Amino acid sequence: MALVLIPVGEGALAPITAPASADEDLDALAEKAEKAKEDLEEATEDYTDREKDLEAAQDELVDTLHDLQQTELELSDMREPLAEMASTLYKQPDAGVLGLMTSGTIEQDLHVDSYVGKLAEDKDALIEEANDLRDEQVDLTNQAQKLQSETQLAKVELRGDLDALKKQSEESTDELTKELKDRGLDVDAYMAGVECDAEKGRAAKDYPNGLLPQGALCELPQGDHFLRADAAVDFMKMDQAYQDEFGSPMCVTSSYRDLPNQHRVYAEQPPGNAAVPGTSNHGLGQAIDLCGGVQSQGSPQFNWLEANSREYGWFHPAWAYSNPFEPWHWEYER
Repeated sequence: MALVLIPVGEGALAPITAPASADEDLDALAEKAEKAKEDLEEATEDYTDREKDLEAAQDELVDTLHDLQQTELELSDMREPLAEMASTLYKQPDAGVLGLMTSGTIEQDLHVDSYVGKLAEDKDALIEEANDLRDEQVDLTNQAQKLQSETQLAKVELRGDLDALKKQSEESTDELTKELKDRGLDVDAYMAGVECDAEKGRAAKDYPNGLLPQGALCELPQGDHFLRADAAVDFMKMDQAYQDEFGSPMCVTSSYRDLPNQHRVYAEQPPGNAAVPGTSNHGLGQAIDLCGGVQSQGSPQFNWLEANSREYGWFHPAWAYSNPFEPWHWEYER
């Protein structure tokens, strides 16, 4: 992976491919910050999973309490006729079932009779079943409450770990940022170089012009501009040397251009001034349009690029000198 070090102003240019001791220290800080970021991402995923466990435990608790409520309603429905039966038997101990059936109105007798018959068939088994069901629901409630309590406790502990890792990540990033600034390096440019792996450009193979996968591209330090990864890495190296020469990074107006944007540009330009959609080197992530003086042929910026760009795999194509005349347009080839 290429680490591109770009100074903010003029000064010694740090080696790019063969890091000195100072650059090794900088790499160590970058690795430390990256490790802290990865730990934080892993802890965040664990935290999210734990929240899902808590939601599941709460759902289980709600279902269990609902089942328990239903059981209590069933038992409640049985209490009244059982109490009535017990009262009648107490008042008429010798009446038996017939006494129960003639204890009140016909409607009451029939109501009691239905429960008497049910209990007479297997009242002990029915009561035992109800008690077992209630015991089961109480056990489930206790289990759900225990799960909820344990999950909440784990959530609190995980939140503490998450906060600690977040602080560690921020401190590592701040440490790296301070070191970069102390060395006079552009922080955004350095981060872009660290995150861009030239090998990612291989992912663009066999993809049509203007339809390259995002994974094959890297964003430039200039922001909102992308190139194929290998072209981006070499552009950032060239931009580093350019900045050392002129004191500011290169100005970019256009870079990778997907197929819809190629159609847009083709429609906006006079015939012959833009490539036919699907044939532009912009669609391969291997072309860039520059400003900041480069757009003027013969300017110090243009002349510097003309003299040095091929060292980084970039060049000004022959056609762009005259037909059409585009001094701002540069292409990449390795």
